[in-house]
Amino acid sequence: MMWLVFLALQIIVIVRGVRQEQAASEWSWSKLFFALSFAALEFVIIVVPLYVVPQQSLWFGKIVALSCIVAAGNFVWFIIACRRWRLPDGRTSLEAARGVPPPPNHS
Repeated sequence: MMWLVFLALQIIVIVRGVRQEQAASEWSWSKLFFALSFAALEFVIIVVPLYVVPQQSLWFGKIVALSCIVAAGNFVWFIIACRRWRLPDGRTSLEAARGVPPPPNHS
């Protein structure tokens, strides 16, 4: 039952993020696809050990803890990678959030 709450929260966060991106004219299908793929990867990293390793095993707790640590490290990397993404006008998402004007186009 608790997974329904997390699923609903995830959907709310995604919808709000899409609307904010659209309002800021920074919407990109590739970013949405990447974020959803990343969420699926995180889910797999955490859930697969729960089903593969027997709960009676002495290693169960250690393997599940390690998978959560790997997922958390992967999440930190994801945040860092997203902050370095370049928008179509050449700014990073952090520069856009601060209101830094786009660089001049020298083509």
